Amino acid sequence: MVHILLVDDDYHFRRTLCIQLELEGYRVTEVESGDVALSYLERQFQSLENRPDLVITDIKMPGMSGGQLLKKIEEIYPFLPVIVISAFELNEGLKGCSIIKKPFKIENMLSVVNQSLENHSAR
Repeated sequence: MVHILLVDDDYHFRRTLCIQLELEGYRVTEVESGDVALSYLERQFQSLENRPDLVITDIKMPGMSGGQLLKKIEEIYPFLPVIVISAFELNEGLKGCSIIKKPFKIENMLSVVNQSLENHSAR
């Protein structure tokens, strides 16, 4: 089962997306910030258990932004695909990830999730 780490500071949005992804058969771990996400990834990759196959992160969050989290993931876990979601125009130099603008339809998210997983497995 594909395991997704979902990072978003908006509790209601995060819960809704989590439920939608779970209904589609994904296992989802949700966290509220980039700092918590990075700590979670460290623990999971050290223990070799329950490692996420994909990260979905909001870009604008208090503390560590999604952009900062993306840079850390690219540095430490370059094999881990990342999808960035945002309600704002993205001016940051985001590379190596898929970007989805909020609001989006779950069908669009599922398509990008599948594409991201396929692209990374082909590497």
